[in-house]
Amino acid sequence: MTEDLKIAIKNLYSTFSVYPFKSTMEGCSCCVSNSDKEKIHSKTLRQLDEDDLSKYTAKAMTTWGDKEDYKHYLPRIFELLSTTDFSVDTFIVLGKLEYANWKTWEEKEQVAIRQFLLAWWADLIEKKSYFDKEAFIEICKLTNNIDEILKRWNLSQHDNSFLNYVDLVYNYYSDLNANRIEFKELDNSKTDKLLNWINENSNLLETGFFNYADKNKAIAEKISITQYIFERT
Repeated sequence: MTEDLKIAIKNLYSTFSVYPFKSTMEGCSCCVSNSDKEKIHSKTLRQLDEDDLSKYTAKAMTTWGDKEDYKHYLPRIFELLSTTDFSVDTFIVLGKLEYANWKTWEEKEQVAIRQFLLAWWADLIEKKSYFDKEAFIEICKLTNNIDEILKRWNLSQHDNSFLNYVDLVYNYYSDLNANRIEFKELDNSKTDKLLNWINENSNLLETGFFNYADKNKAIAEKISITQYIFERT
């Protein structure tokens, strides 16, 4: 985990600590069982794990609890999202922000969330060996700042950020140059900037191929195919 992400998570806990734990929380009896309720009441906030919070994360505010309840659990949910293979889909986790009209919240709460999203993104592209399109799109939508997102994508042969770039071109470059169905949730100005950024960094593909040619033939082959896609699209 990067230091920026550690700081951002710590700031989430500090910012949302004003929203207290409730020993009882209203939930739809058809959707939320007593055992579900027991799970989120069984431990302190920072001790709750994926199994404890997955059901609540999916049901928060729609059929279980209100906005203030959600704000209490938000720091731990976001911490689990960014540090584990959280079982709840990213678009569901982050979609709760829009459902709760988060851009009407106090400024310091909005700032803490944006800080987290950008720090998580920078950590994500270093940690994952593939391009997480779902996270990319959701973070773009919430921050409305693709310039900052691309700025934080520091391409390096020494971590997975370059492999993310290869995977992006390998799987999505043709789409970005055609109908953009894969990125239909983003407006054209954002996808234009993403495409321009890809093109500006395409010289790294040749460097990357020679870097991996001897140490990882599978990656080198994928880079070679990626170069072909780039040159023929």
